[in-house]
Amino acid sequence: MSANVMKSEPHNRQDVSGQKQTHSNKKTGRTSKQKRSKVLLTRYPWIAPVSALLLAVVVWEILVRILEVPEFLLPAPSAVLASLWENSGLLAEHAVITLSSTLVGFILSAVLGVLLAVIIVLWPTIGAAILPIVIASQVIPKVAVAPLMVVWIGTGMTTSILIAFITAFFPVVVNATLGMKSVDQMSIDLLRSMRATKWQIFGNLRFPNALPYIVTGLQLAVAFAIVGTIVGEFVGSKAGLGYLLIIAQGNLRTDLLFAGLVVLTIMGLVLYYGVEAIGKVLLRNRQ
Repeated sequence: MSANVMKSEPHNRQDVSGQKQTHSNKKTGRTSKQKRSKVLLTRYPWIAPVSALLLAVVVWEILVRILEVPEFLLPAPSAVLASLWENSGLLAEHAVITLSSTLVGFILSAVLGVLLAVIIVLWPTIGAAILPIVIASQVIPKVAVAPLMVVWIGTGMTTSILIAFITAFFPVVVNATLGMKSVDQMSIDLLRSMRATKWQIFGNLRFPNALPYIVTGLQLAVAFAIVGTIVGEFVGSKAGLGYLLIIAQGNLRTDLLFAGLVVLTIMGLVLYYGVEAIGKVLLRNRQ
């Protein structure tokens, strides 16, 4: 009896150790899978949003077909893709106009916004007079300003460019000003002790320090510029994607409306990440 018990004890120990080893292997396998997924998402960050978008599109397509939603209320993604293909020439023609207005308004906001920030930082008295006006210009809704621009300037690209500029320049001014002011005072005192001029301090200290802030402001500005351009095309243009959206809405062409929104979304993403890429190059050269 005792001999049988003694023989069974090693066997039980082997079973327990085997179970522990199996559990440990499973845990190690899960950990390695989690690490691989984290590495994959880090290396390819676009996988998660693209997957979520594809899932949403599939669910959208299924629900529209099951519930038999009228196309003028909510077209299926397949109908939107068909409209993109059928109206590709029309969409491209109006997209070029919108893109041109957006880029001109954005460039104006970038140049004048940085110059205004320089004035605010280097000449505080003038800056104290200008900054409240800049802030007040952002309080007024751009949709309310757009009809006034049409009265003063008339219809056309000029109105869209001006509204894009007014909408986009504020984040450039604010971020550039913050970056130029957030310089360590000890560094400024050190340069002054070496008899550096105001412009030498600006070129060697303030502007390089403000560059990351300016890049962030430009990324926001290019997104705001698209919004301003569309507002201008809504009220004072006879061309552009904003104008095309108004026409499609009047004709109950919801599929064309969604197609225009898809083009606008792609345009915004390209411009945003384009500015981000240029900013990375500038920051790399700065370092």
